[in-house]
Amino acid sequence: MSGLTEVRHGTDKEFAGFLTELVRDVAPRLFAIVEEYGDREDAEIAAYGLAFGDRADINSADGDFQMRSQSPESALALFALSAGTIDVSRLHLVWLDGAVVA
Repeated sequence: MSGLTEVRHGTDKEFAGFLTELVRDVAPRLFAIVEEYGDREDAEIAAYGLAFGDRADINSADGDFQMRSQSPESALALFALSAGTIDVSRLHLVWLDGAVVA
């Protein structure tokens, strides 16, 4: 066990609680990049992503590409470059825990 502290948790239930806490502490945040059409007339999900502490992994909603960026915000900027060629009026970064970044 290099680099890890050995900790014993008495019961299966206690250890399961420890594992749940461990996973929650390091879990990535789920977000979506959403394309807005017109002036709030319609919207479509362009991609979903996982935000880790040091990067964001993004998959297009239709499954045709994947990418990695430094952050969800930089992924949004990359999508903005490609969205200029279609009828997208605005892009949104939407966190699935409830926060929306315009």
